[in-house]
Amino acid sequence: MRWFWRLLTLLVLLVFLRTLFVPQPMAFIAWPEENNWALKIQGDIRQMQKITQDLPASIEVEVRRLLNEFQPSGAGKEV
Repeated sequence: MRWFWRLLTLLVLLVFLRTLFVPQPMAFIAWPEENNWALKIQGDIRQMQKITQDLPASIEVEVRRLLNEFQPSGAGKEV
């Protein structure tokens, strides 16, 4: 049983030494290349419209209606 504890201690020591000498992976946050968010949103809407053209006619009409409903009109009202 003594050999087990020696082996376990050796493994723990090796893992500890590895964390000291091996650099940790770094994570980077990628920002979109476009600075204008309106252009990005318009591009997403165009892409969704291209995808919806492949749908059956009844589903395509419903999706287009939903896209038209969510466009801002500029007349904000307080509820």
